[in-house]
Amino acid sequence: MFETPASTHGYLPVVAVFWVYVLLALGITFALRTVGMPSEWTLYAFVAVALLLVKPFVPLFRRYTP
Repeated sequence: MFETPASTHGYLPVVAVFWVYVLLALGITFALRTVGMPSEWTLYAFVAVALLLVKPFVPLFRRYTP
């Protein structure tokens, strides 16, 4: 009878920014591996890259949150 909005209504831009963040962190980590980083350091490198990318991405998350 009445149209109910989806539970994710308005959050699509935030989800898109999140996936860009994750894919960028993974891409940089795998680029470091191809350049010669030891495979044992992969998890530590991913965490470090993700923490470094938080600063530029937090304003984007805040801007697109409904």
